[in-house]
Amino acid sequence: MKDQLVFETALSLSYEQALDAVEAALKEEGFGVLTHVDAQATLKEKLNEDFRPFSILGACNPHLAHRLLQNVPQMGLVLPCKFTVEANDGGSIVRFINPEMMVTLAFDNDPVIPQVAQEAKQSIIRVVKALEEL
Repeated sequence: MKDQLVFETALSLSYEQALDAVEAALKEEGFGVLTHVDAQATLKEKLNEDFRPFSILGACNPHLAHRLLQNVPQMGLVLPCKFTVEANDGGSIVRFINPEMMVTLAFDNDPVIPQVAQEAKQSIIRVVKALEEL
C-alpha cells in the first residue's frame, strides 16, 4: 500500500453524517481536525458557482507532528494531513492522502520522517476501515 497516493471509501452516510463520522474516527486515532474549508460555500461566494457539498479538512496528530517538527521543521509545510468529504448520489466519499507519499516532499533524509509517516498511514488505514464498518 505504500505506493497508493490516496485512500478512498464510499459511505452510505449523508455528507453531514460522514463529516461527523470522519471526525470521530480520527479522534479515536489521536487526530484532531484543525482546518475545514467548505468548498461548496467558498465556490459560491467567490465565483457564484453551484457545487456539490464538498469539504477539505486538515487533521493532525499532535504527537506525530511534534516528532516531525522537532527533527525536520520544514515538514511543517506539508502539515496538517489533508482529507476530503463530498456528497455523492445520496451517500458520500471520503479521501485521505497517504502520509508516506507526502514524505516524498521531504527536505531532509532524517529517519524520523518515514517512521512517523508509516505510523500516520497505519492510523489512517484504521480510520478508513472504521468508516467502512458504519
